[in-house]
Amino acid sequence: MAHILVVADDLTGANASAAGFARAGWSAVTVSSDGYWEAIAEFHSRFDVLVATTESRHAAPEVAVRAVTGAVRAGWPVRLVSSRIDTTLRGNVGVASEALLRATRDLSGRHVVGLCMPAHPDAGRQTVEGTQLLAGVRLEETELARDVRSPVHTSSVAEVLGRGTGLRTALVPLSVVTGSRERLVTSVRDAVRSGADVVIGDAITREHLVRVAQAAAVVAAEEPSLMWAGIDPGPGSLALAQAMEVPTSGSAAPLLAVSGSATDLTRTQLQRLLSARPVRVVRPAGRGVLDVDATVARLTAELESAAGGELVLLATVLEDVDVLPLSPEQSAQLPRALGRITRRALQERRVDGLYTTGGDVTAAVLAEIGGRGIEVEGEVVPLAVAGEVVDGPWDGMPIVTKGGLIGGPMAAVECLDHLARVAGQRNRWVRAAVPRERL
Repeated sequence: MAHILVVADDLTGANASAAGFARAGWSAVTVSSDGYWEAIAEFHSRFDVLVATTESRHAAPEVAVRAVTGAVRAGWPVRLVSSRIDTTLRGNVGVASEALLRATRDLSGRHVVGLCMPAHPDAGRQTVEGTQLLAGVRLEETELARDVRSPVHTSSVAEVLGRGTGLRTALVPLSVVTGSRERLVTSVRDAVRSGADVVIGDAITREHLVRVAQAAAVVAAEEPSLMWAGIDPGPGSLALAQAMEVPTSGSAAPLLAVSGSATDLTRTQLQRLLSARPVRVVRPAGRGVLDVDATVARLTAELESAAGGELVLLATVLEDVDVLPLSPEQSAQLPRALGRITRRALQERRVDGLYTTGGDVTAAVLAEIGGRGIEVEGEVVPLAVAGEVVDGPWDGMPIVTKGGLIGGPMAAVECLDHLARVAGQRNRWVRAAVPRERL
């Protein structure tokens, strides 16, 4: 389940924010809207961090408000919500942040306060006395003052937040940020109790961001009704998530193997796999006709318990005694049932890769998960292909598939070893998603 939702006003910022969380150990995906937010719901169970881009930086204020509100509502519930703003304060900073705070209050029923830390030290952006600096220069004294689409006329963070809003702000100045921990916590606490909608924190180094975030976490622990919402270019919300100890599923998820083949060769391959590699085996409920609900419960439980990179195998047949005489109708129903089971399990638990055995099973699984096919990267063994799922909510998921009569005795081991290697490489990437309406 996603723990963090970041709403960004452009794709470049969204990707940068997602990359920061990914480097810190959270799994992250960027979601583009075009006015639709179904992709957020589709990916909610698969990533720790959802970064939605509204592309509203240069839009009319009312358009930005609708987009931000829609994104927050679609991404709820999460532990932390953040408004990703431009490092040079361009665009609808105030109205977008106000919309995010309002929507979060409505959904959570809690006292939501924004923590605005607009500094991005690694990019040469600092905040001193509530003034945003670019390499030590006020924004309005740089070429940004001549920006064609969003000219910057002030470097006052409070003034930018207040433009077109009713937001009340309080500043935690650099002299406090760099002072004692007790004084910093007191300053943040007093700002919240004064009725501020947004607390602005000065910073010129990453350590300053960390100190303000840690102080905010202390105040939140004292006041259970308080919920912080980040307002920053990325590093501030990352520091806040770390200070609040927002959980991460880790960079790796299990692998899922689905076998519906009853051939002698498949049984041999699976037995070799069980002997050679650690595997969590799930046997489907029902004989002949599968009990989809019960099997989904079994499979989901194993996936939830499995560690990153661990293999979970759903197999209808492992030994000779598992082979049953099936009617033509039952034979047709079996792959469709396995497809439904796979889709429902994937909706509940992220996996890093999928392995399927049996042509009918592969076709049924792809149909259920909305995949239009496989972008083939190559063969692991002759006639066993590796690639990515094309389109649908699981677009880009690594997949290896083969028929029930394909390969030698070690084919399943070779296929799953390949899948594990690919999954490990992909975990260093940030995924990008688009809603189904754009497919």
